[in-house]
Amino acid sequence: GSPVIVAVIDTGVAYNHPDLVNNMWDGAGCVNENGATLGGCNHGYDYQDNDKIPLPTSSSHGTHIAGTIAAVKNNNKGIIGVAPQAKIMALKSSLTTAENVKAINFAKNNGAKVINASWSGTIFDQLLKDAIASFSGLFITVAGNQSINNESVHSYPSDYNLDNIISVAATDQNDTLTTFSNYGVTSVDVGAPGT
Repeated sequence: GSPVIVAVIDTGVAYNHPDLVNNMWDGAGCVNENGATLGGCNHGYDYQDNDKIPLPTSSSHGTHIAGTIAAVKNNNKGIIGVAPQAKIMALKSSLTTAENVKAINFAKNNGAKVINASWSGTIFDQLLKDAIASFSGLFITVAGNQSINNESVHSYPSDYNLDNIISVAATDQNDTLTTFSNYGVTSVDVGAPGT
């Protein structure tokens, strides 16, 4: 079968990185958030700068996330990702609702099966919830990094009541919750290494 495409909605991805370059989604036949032909994208789209070059300009966070997911295995460089057969679709966003919704729709229109959203906030946003609900794949997101119980103070998109969201708390080397991670008996689904 064809590789699973994982869309990373974040600060951009250094797609020429030697541990990522061979595991990037190609973007040759890309369409925009409305399904209109773009004539080829560089492995994704940049909604922050509204161009087809989703390289990071202010933070390496998205590149770090992409490497954790799909860094190439057995190439004598760097690390191995948890899913080294996956392809990364880079979607750069300044994390406004408008940009995130466009990025989700881009992912949907270009065949992504998983969206990684390593960001959170405390405001319930119906537009964002609706966009996630319209995505037929898995939407993986963070519980949050405020050391709070999400049942008391909600964190979004983690806490939207949608079947496709998997909310992830951060664990440490002892497989216990990190000091910074949010938690929640209903809203948080799994823990994964976060330090």
